[in-house]
Amino acid sequence: MQSSSNIKIKSVIIFFFLFIFAVALSLIFINLDFFSIANVSNFYSEISNKVSENYLAYYLFFFVIYFLVAVFALPIAAILCLIIGALFGLVQGIILASFASSLGALVCFLISRYLFKNSIERKFNKALKIINVGIAKDGIYYLFFVRMTPIFPFFLINLLFSVTKIKALQFYIVSQIGMLLGTLLFINAGTQLAKINSIEDILNKYVIISLILIALIPIVLKKIFIYYKS
Repeated sequence: MQSSSNIKIKSVIIFFFLFIFAVALSLIFINLDFFSIANVSNFYSEISNKVSENYLAYYLFFFVIYFLVAVFALPIAAILCLIIGALFGLVQGIILASFASSLGALVCFLISRYLFKNSIERKFNKALKIINVGIAKDGIYYLFFVRMTPIFPFFLINLLFSVTKIKALQFYIVSQIGMLLGTLLFINAGTQLAKINSIEDILNKYVIISLILIALIPIVLKKIFIYYKS
């Protein structure tokens, strides 16, 4: 019993320091006005040559950074996706961002399940009742529908589903599939970074159509699922 308590304390301490590091990283980006499209383009111009000279090291570096951003749901994920797409291309960028974000979500899920379960159950009691009903009705497909719907914050999904009966492996696989379209959208936009001068260049017709499809696909899939289930 004492050993289990010590492990939890150590885990909380490690979690705390990782959180501080990730928040500090986020604050640096914010203080540098990193959300400016012009600054993103300038950053790409400065680092692209370095990446080509030491591709693997930078690939691993951005994987770790994006992983930490996903674990703590920091508000720089979209910007990182643009940079990753610009630096590593469509296929390699999707692989990096998809696995880093999914593994980050899984770690957040596991930390929440084993360290903060009681707190989450007390604070989100009403929301958990709704989620448990959805899982009882649709199984893991419910998680997929939620992942595919952009109105739900990913961090909150990680927290709430951690205290349900869903298995960690199921959570990981469904999350990776459910987040893939959104990842594809931003990575693809990042591959065009050299041509981006304003936010209007990102929100072109192709991206708008993609956003509409991302919103509609889970609804259509749910209708199909209900039809075949009945």
